[in-house]
Amino acid sequence: MNKYLTKQWSFLWAGITFGIAQLIYMIGSMIPSWAKGDTPKVKPMTVTSDLGKSFRTIEVWLSHTFHFSDPQLYGTSEMVNGVSVSNGGAFYPGIGWIILGMFLGGLIVAFYEKDFRIWVKYTPKMLLTSFIGGMIFSYGTRLAGGCTLNHLLGGVPMMSIHSLVAIVFMSIGGLSSFFLMGKLNLAQNFKHQNTKSYSIKARANNDFGECANYDPDYKPTKRVVFWVAVVFMVLFFGTTLYGGLINPEFMGHLKEGVIKPFNKGIDHKGFWYALLTLTAGIIAGFGMAKSGFGTECALVSAEAGSMIKKDEARFAKMGLPRITRTLFKGLLPLQGVVAAWIITLAVIIFFWGFLGYKYGFSGSVKYQLTAGVPIGGFFLGFGAVLLVGCEIRSYMRLGLGYLNTWVGFIGFAVGYLPFTLFYSEHKAFLKNTVMIEKYYWPQFFTDSHSGQVAIAIAFWFALVGLLVFLIRKGAENTQTSVASIMHKNTEELQAEIDG
Repeated sequence: MNKYLTKQWSFLWAGITFGIAQLIYMIGSMIPSWAKGDTPKVKPMTVTSDLGKSFRTIEVWLSHTFHFSDPQLYGTSEMVNGVSVSNGGAFYPGIGWIILGMFLGGLIVAFYEKDFRIWVKYTPKMLLTSFIGGMIFSYGTRLAGGCTLNHLLGGVPMMSIHSLVAIVFMSIGGLSSFFLMGKLNLAQNFKHQNTKSYSIKARANNDFGECANYDPDYKPTKRVVFWVAVVFMVLFFGTTLYGGLINPEFMGHLKEGVIKPFNKGIDHKGFWYALLTLTAGIIAGFGMAKSGFGTECALVSAEAGSMIKKDEARFAKMGLPRITRTLFKGLLPLQGVVAAWIITLAVIIFFWGFLGYKYGFSGSVKYQLTAGVPIGGFFLGFGAVLLVGCEIRSYMRLGLGYLNTWVGFIGFAVGYLPFTLFYSEHKAFLKNTVMIEKYYWPQFFTDSHSGQVAIAIAFWFALVGLLVFLIRKGAENTQTSVASIMHKNTEELQAEIDG
């Protein structure tokens, strides 16, 4: 057991772990409906709205604590007991249990591996790039109706139309950003995971391409940006926990003339909802931190893997680390994502297909194909690669201690501002540019529920076949065995290749 806690995992096992987390999250999200006797919705993990509510919580806490007028980035407000209280708009103050869980998952991995990644050194140029990437990415989530988690890990098994379009443009944006990073001489930062043991060995062997972010004389706590990022994270998690657990009335908002408590505290949807979604986040964050699992590297590997195999010298010259070239050639991130799809789709088929629960990605323009989807999708892919991590990967990287992610996280907050400042305009734009009113692609073939379920089952078997193909192709591309691809972490696989 100690081996599995203290060493990194393969992407395949990380994907399976993430699929299990999806199952727990979906059950947790159904509990409030079960408690009311209503028919639940089947809905995989979503985090972007929770992130907006958490950012809003910082504003409200600062306003209430220091008694200055809340700027109200959206909607209107009223003075209640000397405090400005929100009366509507893009986001109410709230806590995202899934976000907190992913952060804790990364923190737990850092503890067990005894490798808190504040030692990873990033240049000011890379930190600025991460900040910009965070801004672009978070604004893209607002246009595209969700982040890469929503579209790639949730939307594909949900057979969502708008997610499929978003993914196409995410791929274009991600590949564009990938080559831009090469032009900026930042490709050496492309590592799915930095482990100190691997970096120390590479430096001892004068293999500096594999340890570009390692400097034994680096002192992160002497950098001002380090402490600015720490303060922001303390504000982010501290204010949401304060509002969610200690004083929900203090973080209240107005609705129909009545003060409602802080949104998504334990009392909002119940103890079991909070516990299960938090648990799902911890498991997902743990699995991601054990491998570097994420969405943007899966898309880039699908596109760049064959290019690297044909002309690896070109990418070596770009500065792309050898272990990253192996990761892309082996299609490892994509294998993890497909494994998560298989588990998630099985859960969807059971609850939506056989039990007749509601389809979760529907009922709102957010889940329809609008003009914002291709634009936002491009921003998602472009920003994620600049950030060296998508949104969910960022949460576990916050826990692991990566400074570039801490800085990019501040960029997330800034990137939300255009949407919250011009909320009505964004809503009107999305509503007026709906292209297709259907929500999932089996609706194009039949209106029969049983027919749609049959399509979903056929799709599930196709995904199983795709996973088998990817594992075999990865072994062929890296000249290793299927067993190695499935069970060895990337560093172990690289050691096997290097002999």
